[in-house]
Amino acid sequence: MTDPGRPRDRAAHRAERSGPSSKLLLWAALAMAALLLLVAAIFWFPRNGDDAASVSPTDGAGSGAATGTGASGEANDDAQAPVVVGHANTRAGTWSAVLADPAVELGRPSEDAGTRGLISRALWEAQDDRANRSATDEALKLRARTEGDAAPVLAAPERLQQLADHPSPEAPASPENAAVAAGAASGGPQPNATVVTRAQWDEYHSQHPDTPLVASTPGDRPAADSPAVDDDALKQALGQWAHLAEPFHALVAIDVSGSMGAPVSPDGATRMDLTKAAATTAVTLFPEHDALGVWAFGHRLDGDKDYREITPVREMAAPVDGVTQRERLAQDAQALSFVPKGYTGLYDTTLAAFRKVLDDDAPDSLKTVIILTDGIDQDPDSQGLDHLLAALESEQDPSNPVRIITVGISQDADEDVLRRISEATGGTSHIARAPEDIQEVFVQALTGA
Repeated sequence: MTDPGRPRDRAAHRAERSGPSSKLLLWAALAMAALLLLVAAIFWFPRNGDDAASVSPTDGAGSGAATGTGASGEANDDAQAPVVVGHANTRAGTWSAVLADPAVELGRPSEDAGTRGLISRALWEAQDDRANRSATDEALKLRARTEGDAAPVLAAPERLQQLADHPSPEAPASPENAAVAAGAASGGPQPNATVVTRAQWDEYHSQHPDTPLVASTPGDRPAADSPAVDDDALKQALGQWAHLAEPFHALVAIDVSGSMGAPVSPDGATRMDLTKAAATTAVTLFPEHDALGVWAFGHRLDGDKDYREITPVREMAAPVDGVTQRERLAQDAQALSFVPKGYTGLYDTTLAAFRKVLDDDAPDSLKTVIILTDGIDQDPDSQGLDHLLAALESEQDPSNPVRIITVGISQDADEDVLRRISEATGGTSHIARAPEDIQEVFVQALTGA
């Protein structure tokens, strides 16, 4: 029987061919980009039993003499209403577009009144159908996932002074599509604007009357034309943001069994080809502070073990033999190949990966195992599904849980089994039974449809 590893001490601290066509590469790239977003969506709720409403935002330094009321901290007048500050008036048409623009620098919403005001108005626009709801939701998730990635999160006065001291060329407003903001994962563009409150801007301008910076609003509309969302909705969004802002600590296990060599297109591209292309794209989307590693699994790939470590879990920016972890992951993903006539050791691999991540010293991270497979467990010596589910439930650490996301990448995947595995850890399962279905499946997973 393969050895999935020993149970952890509960007291411990807590994938071969020449390559697919360009069309299929694009198809796979879009799929994995959406996969990354669904990963974020999986955790779009508070952890450790905390209520989102428990987040109690406070105004950041330099908020002026505002007399804020409610969760948004806004005053009875427009002193705490957000404005976009840059070297030219904003070209965005909505607050949602401002939120989606990676060149607009924000503060930490739990501490920054201007950022909270932006979020509140973007949410109101989505509720009022003035902005696309799913795009706004995606932008919020991407913002939270990349908080502090490209540069430290600064307070409003520091952001304003940084803009004045280091102007960057004006860029066109981002479309209201959060995919544009994905560039923030690898540094993104230099800030050309920021969002602060009217009071913070007035205070800065009074102290720097010759500043080249100007303040504006989307469409040059007054604050009253874009009200703040209600307190409950804002509290929920702030709780979700705080949750997603935690670093991601993930182990991706990729099926390399013989069935992964099955052709899926007229030109002969295989399931393995598409998976490799998707994995290569995925590693470009994780923020620098995230940690990611890769296993391959099949049947007895490493002695009696059904799995083999390809790349250990490390932060994406970590140096590894002259390259970064991000570059190493891309290289290793391209080197993956299926094992002809190889079986699928799904259950033992899943438990071993779960235990590995559970034991990893990452107390402030979103611990995750992602299983990509096109089949069912075929290991005759496997522990069995019932034993796996029982172990996942009994060994889980409620204070720093590991959630398993399962992705069935063909019609051969067992939807019920994958769902049960994910649900045992509070994760989710997603199935694309045919190549032409994959984009729709992932979009549905992302939007919760």
